[in-house]
Amino acid sequence: MSDNTDLMKPARNLQEAKLHLDDRGFCVLARLLSDVQLVEMRERITRQARHERDLGVAGVDEAQLNSQNQYIYAILNKGRVFFDLFEKDLIHELIQHLLGDDYLLSASDAVIAAPGAPDMPLHTDQWWLPASSPPDASPVRAGSVKRFGLRTSTNACPASHDIAPPAVGNVMWAVTDFTVDNGGTRIVPGSHLAGVNPDPTVPHRIRTIGLEVKAGQAFVFDGRLWHGTGANRTAHPRYGILTTYCGPQFRQMENYPLMVRPDVLDRASPRLRATLGFKIWQGYGKLDRPDDVDSIVRGGPIIGSYDDMT
Repeated sequence: MSDNTDLMKPARNLQEAKLHLDDRGFCVLARLLSDVQLVEMRERITRQARHERDLGVAGVDEAQLNSQNQYIYAILNKGRVFFDLFEKDLIHELIQHLLGDDYLLSASDAVIAAPGAPDMPLHTDQWWLPASSPPDASPVRAGSVKRFGLRTSTNACPASHDIAPPAVGNVMWAVTDFTVDNGGTRIVPGSHLAGVNPDPTVPHRIRTIGLEVKAGQAFVFDGRLWHGTGANRTAHPRYGILTTYCGPQFRQMENYPLMVRPDVLDRASPRLRATLGFKIWQGYGKLDRPDDVDSIVRGGPIIGSYDDMT
């Protein structure tokens, strides 16, 4: 364990977890997964990763922040053992604290930090939200935002001007131990209040700390927090599952209404169905049907075109 022991201590209760989220930009949670769940998750991730490599469809970091690591996208669809991750009340309480009453599951990916992989560039997961600008300045066009080419900084201190609120919230589930040596996520505590994206240079030009948590624990972090997967200097892969949430008015990274498996949807609680995108939010997400007032159902009739009418 590093000298950041206090930062790694799990929050003692929900209120302390919320305080850590507000002050530090992240909170560590006590163990939430059993030994049985962890063994099954590791076995399932290993098999699925091999299967996707054999098929030639192995997921890589789409932003190419670290192309050596493997991603298993839409893990919600890829094993019943993962289903419990999406129904835990504590997680929903904390995401609601970050994002408000309504939110969506944006992505659910297993992340395998490969042996020998270097540090990932520091980044935020809310990079796509255009920054505010003075009325007399040329604004950043929402549809023209690019991950690279953004204004970046090495100063993680709280901004002296208004900044955007959190629109993304993340949960990283440790399926194996996360250590400084095996690719544990590196973060800059308090950087969620900087109001700017971090300098992505590797080696990092910004002081970071490596999160060290035991398998079965989780840490929740603000989408504005500066972070990146650490270098894996061991001979073994590091397994984590990242679940990302966003505000209900934003586009999900993974299109769950289109692709979620029917058996998963059948098991989902009303709350999970809503976070998958099956709830209409103030008119957004509706279908061309007269019965789509509050929630949507896949399939079923739609209103015909004018040419279909007789």
